[in-house]
Amino acid sequence: MKKNDSHFLSSIIEQNDSFMTERFRAIMTNLQFMKTKKHETIKTIVLTSAHKSEGKSFCALNLAVSFARQNKKVLLVDADMHKPKLTGQFGLRYAEGLSTVLNNSDEPLEQVVETEEQSLYFLPAGLIPPNPLELINTERMKEIISIYEETFDIVIFDTPPVLIMNDSRILGSFCDGVILVVRNGRTKQRDIETAKELLERTEGHLIGAILNGKKYAAKELKTYSYY
Repeated sequence: MKKNDSHFLSSIIEQNDSFMTERFRAIMTNLQFMKTKKHETIKTIVLTSAHKSEGKSFCALNLAVSFARQNKKVLLVDADMHKPKLTGQFGLRYAEGLSTVLNNSDEPLEQVVETEEQSLYFLPAGLIPPNPLELINTERMKEIISIYEETFDIVIFDTPPVLIMNDSRILGSFCDGVILVVRNGRTKQRDIETAKELLERTEGHLIGAILNGKKYAAKELKTYSYY
């Protein structure tokens, strides 16, 4: 594993208010009680959205941090090999990563990066390939997921929007569960229904949704502060 000297993560976490942090802890707690279709503990989670700019990368990062702060060994994977947002934010745009390990037989853990957050590791998207879906829809991808499952307590994949690319549908069928990120006031009901249908058609186990961007009233925030 490699060491990442970027301070992106600390700057993001420092901006997080306690209310939002608690929301992600609640989501994390709910996930710990969920089971796979085979009634096993969920270890691999795909995050996607219907369209772009709905906050899936933001939610993937904060969920990963929440698990790491509960002493879980977490791997956050930027599996968006079209427009890898997290990879750019970590300052690893030209680093080797997921596309690298999918293209060769190297040890998958060699491209994993240690972050400044204890127990949180990151796998960049790697150099953008001409055929992301062809790389993902392989036995090699399944093999890599299996290796990461053995090494980490939780593996979270940030994937492209499901109504734009098919990558999340394929990864969703390989992993234990899929979470759909919905943007408050932006994501249309029909798009949510279509996204759900597409994920389930490829046998993805849709375990829930995250409502992102909701504005809470001052009374709700005050109530939280009291408790």
